[in-house]
Amino acid sequence: MPRHLSEAQRARAIAKLEENWSLTEVAAELNVSKSCIFYIKKRWQGEQRLQRTIRQGIGKVSTENEDNALVEFINHNPFETTVKAREETLFPGSLRTTQRRLKQCGFKNCVAAHKMFLTEEHKQRRVQFANEFLQGNEFWNNVMFSDEKTPTNRDQFWESIENAWEELVDSYDMRTLIPCQED
Repeated sequence: MPRHLSEAQRARAIAKLEENWSLTEVAAELNVSKSCIFYIKKRWQGEQRLQRTIRQGIGKVSTENEDNALVEFINHNPFETTVKAREETLFPGSLRTTQRRLKQCGFKNCVAAHKMFLTEEHKQRRVQFANEFLQGNEFWNNVMFSDEKTPTNRDQFWESIENAWEELVDSYDMRTLIPCQED
C-alpha cells in the first residue's frame, strides 16, 4: 500500500464515493485501507479540500544570533571542544544539537594533526644525504617515492590528542597543525 495517495487518486476516491460506492469498495479499488478513504471523505465533507494538511514539525531551539555566536566562537578558538563552545556561548541546545549546528555551518570535528617541523640540523642532514647520492642512479632506481605519510608520530599520537574544529579544508592545512616537540 502506498504511504500517501496523490491528489488525483484522492479526487478519484471522492468521485467514486459520490457515485455511491462504499468505503470498502473504494479502498479495494485504490489498494488502500478503509480508514484512509474515511479520512479523505471526512476532509472533503468538512473543508471541501483534497490536499493533505502541511505540518510544521518541531521548531529550532536556537536563534540565528545564537548560531552565529557559536560559529564566531569556533572561528576564534578552533581547538576548543564542543562542550566548551556550548558553555561559553550559552547555546540553548544539547551537545548533539551544537555539533549539528556547527556541521550545518560548514565545520567538521577532527583530531588535530601533529607534525614535527624540521630543525636546522635535520635540514642539513637531508641536504647532505641528497648530495651523496646525487649521481648514483643505481640507488635512486630502487627508491619508491610516496606522499602517503601521515604527519603524526605514532608514539606521541595517543598522548596528545586534541580536537579541532576546522572549516572543510585540507586536513594538513598549516592552520590546523600543532607542532610537536622532537624527542
